[in-house]
Amino acid sequence: MFKERNFLFLWLGQVVSIFGGRFSELVIPWMVLQITHSPMKAALVAISTQIAPLFLSLPAGVFIEQSSKKKTAMYAEFIRTVTMTLLVIIIMAEKFNLFLIMTILLVTGLAGLFFRIAFHSLLPMVAGRNHLVDVHNYMEGADAISTLIGPVLAGIALSKIGAAATLGIDAFSFFLSFISLMLITVTNRDVRNKNEPLRSKELFNQGIEGIKMLFSTRIQRFITMNHLVLHFITHSITLLVIILAKQNLELSASQTGILLSGAGVGNIIGIFMMKLLKNAHWNLLYGTLLLCSSWGIIIVSFSANLWFAFIGMLLFDGALSMAFVINGAARQTVTPNQFLARVSSGGLLLTGIVVIFANGFAGSVAEWINPVFALLICSCILFLNSVISYRQKQLNRSVASFSVDTK
Repeated sequence: MFKERNFLFLWLGQVVSIFGGRFSELVIPWMVLQITHSPMKAALVAISTQIAPLFLSLPAGVFIEQSSKKKTAMYAEFIRTVTMTLLVIIIMAEKFNLFLIMTILLVTGLAGLFFRIAFHSLLPMVAGRNHLVDVHNYMEGADAISTLIGPVLAGIALSKIGAAATLGIDAFSFFLSFISLMLITVTNRDVRNKNEPLRSKELFNQGIEGIKMLFSTRIQRFITMNHLVLHFITHSITLLVIILAKQNLELSASQTGILLSGAGVGNIIGIFMMKLLKNAHWNLLYGTLLLCSSWGIIIVSFSANLWFAFIGMLLFDGALSMAFVINGAARQTVTPNQFLARVSSGGLLLTGIVVIFANGFAGSVAEWINPVFALLICSCILFLNSVISYRQKQLNRSVASFSVDTK
Protein backbone atom coordinates (compact mmCIF):
# COMPACT_ATOMS: atom_id res chain seq x y z
CA MET A 1 0.00 0.00 0.00
CA PHE A 2 2.87 2.40 0.77
CA LYS A 3 4.00 2.18 -2.85
CA GLU A 4 0.93 4.28 -3.68
CA ARG A 5 2.02 7.91 -3.24
CA ASN A 6 -1.46 9.20 -2.36
CA PHE A 7 -2.07 6.57 0.29
CA LEU A 8 1.39 7.16 1.77
CA PHE A 9 0.75 10.89 2.24
CA LEU A 10 -2.73 10.18 3.60
CA TRP A 11 -1.29 7.68 6.08
CA LEU A 12 1.58 9.95 7.16
CA GLY A 13 -0.88 12.76 7.77
CA GLN A 14 -2.92 10.48 10.00
CA VAL A 15 0.17 9.42 11.94
CA VAL A 16 1.14 12.97 12.86
CA SER A 17 -2.47 14.06 13.49
CA ILE A 18 -3.23 11.14 15.82
CA PHE A 19 0.20 11.57 17.43
CA GLY A 20 -0.62 15.16 18.33
CA GLY A 21 -4.08 14.12 19.47
CA ARG A 22 -2.51 11.76 22.01
CA PHE A 23 -0.85 14.79 23.61
CA SER A 24 -4.12 16.68 24.12
CA GLU A 25 -5.95 13.51 25.23
CA LEU A 26 -3.62 13.33 28.22
CA VAL A 27 -2.87 17.01 28.85
CA ILE A 28 -6.39 18.48 28.81
CA PRO A 29 -8.10 16.11 31.30
CA TRP A 30 -4.94 16.03 33.44
CA MET A 31 -4.88 19.83 33.56
CA VAL A 32 -8.59 20.03 34.45
CA LEU A 33 -8.18 17.39 37.18
CA GLN A 34 -5.12 19.23 38.50
CA ILE A 35 -7.00 22.53 38.79
CA THR A 36 -10.54 21.43 39.71
CA HIS A 37 -9.97 17.98 41.33
CA SER A 38 -13.26 16.96 39.70
CA PRO A 39 -13.61 13.95 37.35
CA MET A 40 -17.04 15.29 36.39
CA LYS A 41 -15.59 18.59 35.15
CA ALA A 42 -12.96 16.67 33.20
CA ALA A 43 -15.83 14.72 31.64
CA LEU A 44 -17.67 17.95 30.74
CA VAL A 45 -14.60 19.22 28.90
CA ALA A 46 -14.41 15.93 26.99
CA ILE A 47 -18.13 16.14 26.18
CA SER A 48 -17.71 19.62 24.65
CA THR A 49 -15.85 18.10 21.68
CA GLN A 50 -18.89 15.92 20.87
CA ILE A 51 -21.62 18.58 20.80
CA ALA A 52 -21.05 19.46 17.13
CA PRO A 53 -21.36 15.84 15.89
CA LEU A 54 -24.57 15.50 17.87
CA PHE A 55 -26.31 18.35 16.04
CA LEU A 56 -24.51 18.71 12.70
CA SER A 57 -23.32 15.28 11.57
CA LEU A 58 -26.35 14.59 9.34
CA PRO A 59 -26.25 17.78 7.23
CA ALA A 60 -22.44 17.70 7.27
CA GLY A 61 -22.39 14.24 5.69
CA VAL A 62 -24.74 15.14 2.86
CA PHE A 63 -22.94 18.48 2.34
CA ILE A 64 -19.63 16.65 2.00
CA GLU A 65 -21.18 14.30 -0.57
CA GLN A 66 -21.69 17.40 -2.76
CA SER A 67 -18.23 18.81 -2.01
CA SER A 68 -14.58 17.97 -2.56
CA LYS A 69 -13.59 15.51 0.17
CA LYS A 70 -9.95 16.53 -0.10
CA LYS A 71 -10.62 20.27 0.27
CA THR A 72 -13.08 19.70 3.11
CA ALA A 73 -10.51 17.65 5.03
CA MET A 74 -7.86 20.33 4.39
CA TYR A 75 -10.04 23.19 5.63
CA ALA A 76 -10.97 21.18 8.72
CA GLU A 77 -7.33 20.51 9.62
CA PHE A 78 -6.46 24.19 9.16
CA ILE A 79 -9.29 25.22 11.52
CA ARG A 80 -8.10 22.69 14.11
CA THR A 81 -4.60 24.16 13.82
CA VAL A 82 -5.98 27.63 14.60
CA THR A 83 -8.21 26.55 17.51
CA MET A 84 -5.49 24.51 19.23
CA THR A 85 -3.06 27.42 18.81
CA LEU A 86 -5.62 29.69 20.47
CA LEU A 87 -5.90 27.24 23.37
CA VAL A 88 -2.12 27.28 23.76
CA ILE A 89 -2.13 31.09 23.92
CA ILE A 90 -4.87 31.10 26.59
CA ILE A 91 -2.98 28.63 28.77
CA MET A 92 0.29 30.55 28.34
CA ALA A 93 -1.53 33.70 29.49
CA GLU A 94 -2.79 31.74 32.54
CA LYS A 95 -6.39 32.66 31.71
CA PHE A 96 -7.86 29.28 32.64
CA ASN A 97 -11.61 29.38 32.22
CA LEU A 98 -13.61 26.16 31.93
CA PHE A 99 -16.29 27.70 29.69
CA LEU A 100 -13.72 29.25 27.33
CA ILE A 101 -11.81 25.98 27.00
CA MET A 102 -15.05 24.10 26.32
CA THR A 103 -15.98 26.65 23.62
CA ILE A 104 -12.64 26.25 21.85
CA LEU A 105 -12.91 22.47 22.02
CA LEU A 106 -16.46 22.67 20.65
CA VAL A 107 -15.16 24.42 17.51
CA THR A 108 -12.29 21.94 17.33
CA GLY A 109 -14.83 19.13 17.53
CA LEU A 110 -16.87 20.69 14.71
CA ALA A 111 -13.81 20.80 12.46
CA GLY A 112 -12.99 17.25 13.50
CA LEU A 113 -16.48 16.16 12.44
CA PHE A 114 -15.99 17.47 8.89
CA PHE A 115 -12.50 15.99 8.75
CA ARG A 116 -13.58 12.48 9.80
CA ILE A 117 -16.47 12.31 7.34
CA ALA A 118 -14.35 13.61 4.46
CA PHE A 119 -11.37 11.43 5.36
CA HIS A 120 -13.34 8.18 5.55
CA SER A 121 -15.02 9.02 2.24
CA LEU A 122 -11.58 9.54 0.71
CA LEU A 123 -10.22 6.13 1.70
CA PRO A 124 -12.02 4.03 -0.97
CA MET A 125 -11.21 6.69 -3.59
CA VAL A 126 -7.50 6.66 -2.78
CA ALA A 127 -6.98 2.96 -2.04
CA GLY A 128 -9.85 1.18 -3.81
CA ARG A 129 -12.53 -1.09 -2.40
CA ASN A 130 -10.53 -4.28 -2.85
CA HIS A 131 -8.06 -3.25 -0.17
CA LEU A 132 -10.39 -1.96 2.56
CA VAL A 133 -9.40 -4.48 5.26
CA ASP A 134 -5.71 -3.74 4.61
CA VAL A 135 -6.40 0.01 4.50
CA HIS A 136 -8.15 -0.03 7.88
CA ASN A 137 -5.35 -2.16 9.29
CA TYR A 138 -2.77 0.37 8.07
CA MET A 139 -4.82 3.20 9.57
CA GLU A 140 -4.98 1.27 12.83
CA GLY A 141 -1.21 1.04 12.48
CA ALA A 142 -1.04 4.83 12.37
CA ASP A 143 -3.06 4.87 15.56
CA ALA A 144 -0.80 2.21 17.10
CA ILE A 145 2.44 4.08 16.40
CA SER A 146 0.95 7.31 17.73
CA THR A 147 -0.51 5.61 20.80
CA LEU A 148 2.79 3.87 21.54
CA ILE A 149 4.96 6.98 21.40
CA GLY A 150 2.51 9.86 21.94
CA PRO A 151 1.36 9.32 25.56
CA VAL A 152 4.91 8.68 26.83
CA LEU A 153 6.26 11.82 25.19
CA ALA A 154 3.15 13.76 26.27
CA GLY A 155 3.69 12.76 29.91
CA ILE A 156 7.36 13.69 29.78
CA ALA A 157 6.63 16.97 27.96
CA LEU A 158 3.88 17.87 30.43
CA SER A 159 6.31 17.33 33.32
CA LYS A 160 9.22 19.17 31.69
CA ILE A 161 7.84 21.99 29.52
CA GLY A 162 4.27 22.48 30.78
CA ALA A 163 0.76 22.18 29.38
CA ALA A 164 0.90 25.06 26.87
CA ALA A 165 4.01 23.90 25.02
CA THR A 166 2.79 20.30 25.05
CA LEU A 167 -0.51 21.30 23.44
CA GLY A 168 1.49 23.30 20.91
CA ILE A 169 2.75 19.98 19.57
CA ASP A 170 -0.87 18.99 18.90
CA ALA A 171 -1.50 22.25 17.03
CA PHE A 172 1.59 21.67 14.87
CA SER A 173 0.49 18.09 14.11
CA PHE A 174 -2.78 19.37 12.64
CA PHE A 175 -0.78 21.71 10.40
CA LEU A 176 1.39 18.82 9.17
CA SER A 177 -1.77 16.82 8.43
CA PHE A 178 -3.03 19.80 6.41
CA ILE A 179 0.20 19.77 4.37
CA SER A 180 -0.06 16.02 3.73
CA LEU A 181 -3.59 16.44 2.35
CA MET A 182 -2.34 19.14 -0.02
CA LEU A 183 0.09 16.63 -1.51
CA ILE A 184 -2.41 13.93 -2.48
CA THR A 185 -4.16 13.67 -5.84
CA VAL A 186 -7.66 12.21 -5.96
CA THR A 187 -8.14 10.47 -9.31
CA ASN A 188 -11.63 9.10 -8.64
CA ARG A 189 -14.63 11.39 -8.65
CA ASP A 190 -14.34 13.64 -5.59
CA VAL A 191 -17.48 15.74 -6.06
CA ARG A 192 -21.00 14.48 -6.76
CA ASN A 193 -23.82 16.61 -8.20
CA LYS A 194 -21.72 19.75 -7.86
CA ASN A 195 -24.12 21.74 -10.04
CA GLU A 196 -27.18 20.61 -8.10
CA PRO A 197 -26.77 21.96 -4.56
CA LEU A 198 -29.28 20.63 -2.07
CA ARG A 199 -31.60 22.77 0.01
CA SER A 200 -31.49 22.54 3.80
CA LYS A 201 -34.59 20.32 3.91
CA GLU A 202 -33.06 17.95 1.35
CA LEU A 203 -29.83 17.90 3.34
CA PHE A 204 -31.74 16.86 6.44
CA ASN A 205 -33.83 14.25 4.60
CA GLN A 206 -30.78 12.66 2.99
CA GLY A 207 -29.04 12.72 6.36
CA ILE A 208 -31.97 10.79 7.84
CA GLU A 209 -31.56 8.29 4.99
CA GLY A 210 -27.99 7.78 6.20
CA ILE A 211 -29.31 6.89 9.66
CA LYS A 212 -31.84 4.50 8.12
CA MET A 213 -29.09 2.77 6.13
CA LEU A 214 -27.29 1.99 9.38
CA PHE A 215 -30.25 -0.21 10.30
CA SER A 216 -31.38 -1.28 6.82
CA THR A 217 -30.15 -4.89 6.96
CA ARG A 218 -29.32 -7.37 9.67
CA ILE A 219 -25.61 -6.99 8.98
CA GLN A 220 -25.81 -3.18 9.04
CA ARG A 221 -27.65 -3.35 12.38
CA PHE A 222 -25.00 -5.65 13.84
CA ILE A 223 -22.20 -3.38 12.58
CA THR A 224 -23.97 -0.33 14.05
CA MET A 225 -24.37 -1.97 17.45
CA ASN A 226 -20.68 -2.91 17.44
CA HIS A 227 -19.73 0.61 16.34
CA LEU A 228 -21.56 2.17 19.28
CA VAL A 229 -20.21 -0.31 21.83
CA LEU A 230 -16.62 0.15 20.62
CA HIS A 231 -16.83 3.94 20.86
CA PHE A 232 -18.55 3.87 24.26
CA ILE A 233 -15.84 1.62 25.66
CA THR A 234 -12.94 3.51 24.06
CA HIS A 235 -13.98 6.93 25.36
CA SER A 236 -15.04 5.66 28.78
CA ILE A 237 -11.79 3.77 29.33
CA THR A 238 -9.55 6.62 28.13
CA LEU A 239 -10.96 9.01 30.74
CA LEU A 240 -11.30 6.36 33.46
CA VAL A 241 -7.68 5.23 33.12
CA ILE A 242 -6.41 8.81 33.46
CA ILE A 243 -8.60 9.28 36.57
CA LEU A 244 -7.49 5.91 37.99
CA ALA A 245 -3.83 6.73 37.36
CA LYS A 246 -3.99 10.15 39.00
CA GLN A 247 -6.34 9.52 41.92
CA ASN A 248 -6.10 5.80 42.75
CA LEU A 249 -2.63 4.71 41.64
CA GLU A 250 -1.18 8.21 42.28
CA LEU A 251 1.00 8.07 39.19
CA SER A 252 2.88 11.07 37.80
CA ALA A 253 2.11 12.56 34.39
CA SER A 254 5.04 10.73 32.79
CA GLN A 255 4.02 7.42 34.41
CA THR A 256 0.46 7.92 33.18
CA GLY A 257 1.86 8.45 29.69
CA ILE A 258 3.70 5.13 29.96
CA LEU A 259 0.48 3.44 31.09
CA LEU A 260 -1.47 4.81 28.12
CA SER A 261 1.31 3.75 25.76
CA GLY A 262 0.50 0.15 26.70
CA ALA A 263 -2.44 0.58 24.36
CA GLY A 264 -0.01 1.42 21.56
CA VAL A 265 2.02 -1.73 22.19
CA GLY A 266 -1.20 -3.73 22.02
CA ASN A 267 -2.19 -1.98 18.80
CA ILE A 268 1.09 -2.88 17.10
CA ILE A 269 0.75 -6.53 18.12
CA GLY A 270 -2.84 -6.42 16.86
CA ILE A 271 -1.74 -5.13 13.44
CA PHE A 272 0.56 -8.09 12.83
CA MET A 273 -2.03 -10.54 14.14
CA MET A 274 -4.70 -8.97 11.91
CA LYS A 275 -2.67 -9.81 8.81
CA LEU A 276 -2.81 -13.47 9.84
CA LEU A 277 -6.45 -13.49 10.91
CA LYS A 278 -8.17 -11.21 8.37
CA ASN A 279 -9.78 -14.20 6.61
CA ALA A 280 -11.04 -15.78 9.84
CA HIS A 281 -14.78 -16.09 10.41
CA TRP A 282 -16.16 -12.72 11.41
CA ASN A 283 -18.40 -13.71 14.34
CA LEU A 284 -15.84 -15.99 16.00
CA LEU A 285 -12.89 -13.61 15.62
CA TYR A 286 -14.86 -10.55 16.67
CA GLY A 287 -16.38 -12.27 19.72
CA THR A 288 -12.98 -13.55 20.85
CA LEU A 289 -11.41 -10.11 20.50
CA LEU A 290 -14.10 -8.51 22.66
CA LEU A 291 -13.63 -11.23 25.28
CA CYS A 292 -9.87 -10.60 25.39
CA SER A 293 -10.45 -6.85 25.64
CA SER A 294 -12.86 -7.44 28.52
CA TRP A 295 -10.18 -9.32 30.44
CA GLY A 296 -7.73 -6.50 29.80
CA ILE A 297 -10.07 -4.07 31.56
CA ILE A 298 -10.35 -6.44 34.53
CA ILE A 299 -6.55 -6.54 34.84
CA VAL A 300 -6.39 -2.72 34.78
CA SER A 301 -9.17 -2.49 37.38
CA PHE A 302 -7.38 -4.62 39.96
CA SER A 303 -3.80 -3.50 39.28
CA ALA A 304 -1.83 -2.22 42.25
CA ASN A 305 1.04 -0.77 40.23
CA LEU A 306 1.94 0.72 36.87
CA TRP A 307 3.20 -2.42 35.12
CA PHE A 308 0.24 -4.67 35.84
CA ALA A 309 -2.03 -1.90 34.57
CA PHE A 310 0.26 -1.57 31.52
CA ILE A 311 -0.28 -5.26 30.69
CA GLY A 312 -4.03 -4.78 31.06
CA MET A 313 -3.99 -1.80 28.67
CA LEU A 314 -1.93 -3.82 26.19
CA LEU A 315 -4.48 -6.65 26.16
CA PHE A 316 -7.49 -4.30 26.20
CA ASP A 317 -6.51 -2.03 23.34
CA GLY A 318 -4.67 -4.62 21.27
CA ALA A 319 -7.83 -6.70 20.99
CA LEU A 320 -10.13 -3.67 20.67
CA SER A 321 -8.05 -2.16 17.85
CA MET A 322 -8.47 -5.38 15.85
CA ALA A 323 -12.21 -5.22 16.50
CA PHE A 324 -12.25 -1.65 15.13
CA VAL A 325 -10.47 -2.82 11.96
CA ILE A 326 -12.98 -5.62 11.37
CA ASN A 327 -16.03 -3.46 12.03
CA GLY A 328 -14.79 -0.46 10.02
CA ALA A 329 -13.89 -2.60 7.02
CA ALA A 330 -17.24 -4.38 7.24
CA ARG A 331 -19.14 -1.08 7.17
CA GLN A 332 -17.39 0.16 4.04
CA THR A 333 -17.63 -3.27 2.40
CA VAL A 334 -21.44 -3.41 2.61
CA THR A 335 -22.02 0.31 1.83
CA PRO A 336 -21.95 1.72 -1.77
CA ASN A 337 -19.37 4.45 -2.48
CA GLN A 338 -21.98 7.12 -3.19
CA PHE A 339 -23.52 6.69 0.27
CA LEU A 340 -20.34 6.48 2.35
CA ALA A 341 -20.41 10.13 3.45
CA ARG A 342 -24.02 10.14 4.64
CA VAL A 343 -23.63 6.74 6.32
CA SER A 344 -20.45 8.03 7.98
CA SER A 345 -22.30 11.15 9.15
CA GLY A 346 -25.16 9.05 10.49
CA GLY A 347 -22.65 6.93 12.35
CA LEU A 348 -21.00 10.05 13.75
CA LEU A 349 -24.36 11.34 15.01
CA LEU A 350 -24.93 8.12 16.91
CA THR A 351 -21.30 8.11 18.01
CA GLY A 352 -21.67 11.66 19.33
CA ILE A 353 -24.61 10.63 21.49
CA VAL A 354 -22.77 7.56 22.77
CA VAL A 355 -19.51 9.43 23.46
CA ILE A 356 -21.31 12.15 25.42
CA PHE A 357 -22.99 9.43 27.46
CA ALA A 358 -19.66 7.57 27.83
CA ASN A 359 -17.79 10.60 29.17
CA GLY A 360 -20.70 11.53 31.43
CA PHE A 361 -20.82 7.94 32.69
CA ALA A 362 -17.06 7.81 33.32
CA GLY A 363 -16.90 11.18 35.07
CA SER A 364 -20.00 10.77 37.24
CA VAL A 365 -19.36 7.18 38.34
CA ALA A 366 -15.68 7.94 39.04
CA GLU A 367 -16.60 11.00 41.13
CA TRP A 368 -19.63 9.63 42.98
CA ILE A 369 -18.67 5.95 43.35
CA ASN A 370 -15.27 4.73 42.10
CA PRO A 371 -13.44 4.50 38.76
CA VAL A 372 -12.89 0.76 39.32
CA PHE A 373 -16.65 0.18 39.44
CA ALA A 374 -17.07 2.00 36.11
CA LEU A 375 -14.25 -0.05 34.56
CA LEU A 376 -15.93 -3.31 35.59
CA ILE A 377 -19.21 -2.18 34.00
CA CYS A 378 -17.30 -1.59 30.74
CA SER A 379 -15.83 -5.08 30.99
CA CYS A 380 -19.31 -6.58 31.37
CA ILE A 381 -20.56 -4.67 28.30
CA LEU A 382 -17.77 -6.15 26.16
CA PHE A 383 -18.48 -9.63 27.51
CA LEU A 384 -22.17 -9.37 26.57
CA ASN A 385 -21.28 -8.05 23.10
CA SER A 386 -18.93 -10.99 22.58
CA VAL A 387 -21.73 -13.45 23.40
CA ILE A 388 -24.00 -11.70 20.87
CA SER A 389 -21.25 -11.92 18.25
CA TYR A 390 -20.75 -15.65 18.77
CA ARG A 391 -24.47 -16.18 18.18
CA GLN A 392 -24.45 -14.47 14.73
CA LYS A 393 -24.34 -17.66 12.66
CA GLN A 394 -25.02 -15.81 9.37
CA LEU A 395 -21.66 -14.03 9.89
CA ASN A 396 -19.71 -17.26 10.05
CA ARG A 397 -17.44 -16.16 7.18
CA SER A 398 -14.77 -13.53 6.53
CA VAL A 399 -15.55 -9.82 6.16
CA ALA A 400 -14.08 -9.84 2.63
CA SER A 401 -16.76 -12.30 1.48
CA PHE A 402 -19.56 -9.76 1.98
CA SER A 403 -20.71 -7.19 -0.59
CA VAL A 404 -22.93 -4.14 -0.93
CA ASP A 405 -25.80 -6.46 -1.88
CA THR A 406 -25.72 -8.27 1.47
CA LYS A 407 -29.15 -8.51 3.07
